[in-house]
Amino acid sequence: MDYFEKIELELAQKEPDDLFTDTPPKQNWVSRLSFIWLLGLWLISQNMISIFKQPHDKTSLWKISLFLLIFITCVWLAYGWARKYQLIPAINWRYFQLGKIAAGFGMMFATAVISSLVMYFSGTNSTENQELLKVIGKNLPPLVFFIMTTSAGFFEELIFRVGPFELLFNKWPKIAAIVAWGLFTAVHVPTDIPSFITYGLMSLVLTGLYAKYRNFYLNMSVHFLWNTFGVIGILMSM
Repeated sequence: MDYFEKIELELAQKEPDDLFTDTPPKQNWVSRLSFIWLLGLWLISQNMISIFKQPHDKTSLWKISLFLLIFITCVWLAYGWARKYQLIPAINWRYFQLGKIAAGFGMMFATAVISSLVMYFSGTNSTENQELLKVIGKNLPPLVFFIMTTSAGFFEELIFRVGPFELLFNKWPKIAAIVAWGLFTAVHVPTDIPSFITYGLMSLVLTGLYAKYRNFYLNMSVHFLWNTFGVIGILMSM
C-alpha cells in the first residue's frame, strides 16, 4: 500500500465533518468590517479590464501583463485575508473531492436545462448578463476574458458563500444561507422572471453545497468549471 492509498484509507475512516477541521474563530466588528477589503479587491480585479479600450489593445503585451500582475496580486491578498481570519483552511488536495465536484457540476447543468425550458416557453433567448458577457468577450484578449470570467469561482465564493457563513452571520446559518442566495442572485442583475430563475437556481445549488459541506474549495471548483464551460461556448461562438 503506497502513501496515497494510506491517506485515502484514513479519509474513508473519518466522518465527513472531520475532514474540515479549520473552525473560524469568533468574529468581531473589526473582522466583519474587513469584508469591505475583500469587496475592494474583487472590484479592482474586475475593473482592470477597462484598460482594454481600443481594438489594438487586445494584442498589447504590456496591458495584458499589467492585468495579470494586478489580478494575481488581488487573488493573493484575498486568499491571505481569508486565511488571516481563518475563514478557509490552507489549500490542500483533500478538499478537492472529485465525486462532489462532479455532482455539483451535474446539478448546475440541471439548473441550466430547467432555465432553458423556462426561456423557451417564455420566448426569451438569453439573460442580459449573458449578452453583456458576449460583448465584453469580443473586446478583450481571450486570455484576459477567460481569467476575468472564471475567477468568479474564487472571488464570488469568498464573497457570497464564505463571507455570510463564516464572517458576517456565522452564528446564524439560516440567515447566512438566505443572504448568500440573495446576494449572488442580485449581483447578476436579473431583469425578468427567466433570468431570475436562472441565477436563483444557480445560487440555490452553490449555496446548498456550501451549507452542506462548508468547503470553499469544493464550491470554487464547481463554480470555476461551470464558468469555464460557459466561456468556452462564448469564445467558440465569436
